[in-house]
Amino acid sequence: MLARGWPVFLAAIVGNAVVQALTSLPQATPGPAVGFVLLAAASGIALVVSLAVVVARVRGAADAGAPAWRWTDGVAALAGVLVIALAGLVSSWLVTPAIAVVLIVLAGVAVGRGVAGFGVFRHTPGRAILLLLATLAGVGLLWLGALLLGFFVTGWLAAGLTWLAFGVAGVLLLCGWTSLARRAVR
Repeated sequence: MLARGWPVFLAAIVGNAVVQALTSLPQATPGPAVGFVLLAAASGIALVVSLAVVVARVRGAADAGAPAWRWTDGVAALAGVLVIALAGLVSSWLVTPAIAVVLIVLAGVAVGRGVAGFGVFRHTPGRAILLLLATLAGVGLLWLGALLLGFFVTGWLAAGLTWLAFGVAGVLLLCGWTSLARRAVR
């Protein structure tokens, strides 16, 4: 999957990281100002688009006969970003499990069956539990790394590096979950 999709994955990861870095250039202060709202909207749109592109490419790499784009890719990406954002508003501790759940759902979308992502726990429970633990640990370590990076590097460079790391990890984890989901569907 990675071998067939890496050019698109790389473009989506780098493109999103560049947009996220650019939205932090003005050092906008959070608030109701129009400039900050526009920057936040650009950031969210870039994240949704890059996530939808990655999901579509994962499906294309997993199944050569699959269509290049489905409307469900964009809807699932938007729903995933909203779920993670809402989890972050409730409690920062919910973000990591929310990311894991979103990855499982997006793997099902990439396979073409929404519930296939959770079906891995029935078909290959050992692998699914190990991948879930790896996902939780990996995302937790990335959050810790982003926090530490924020102490030593600030501004657009920190934003760009953080989003590059999250993008690479997200693609790797989504490919892993999609591989398990494909086995569950067969």
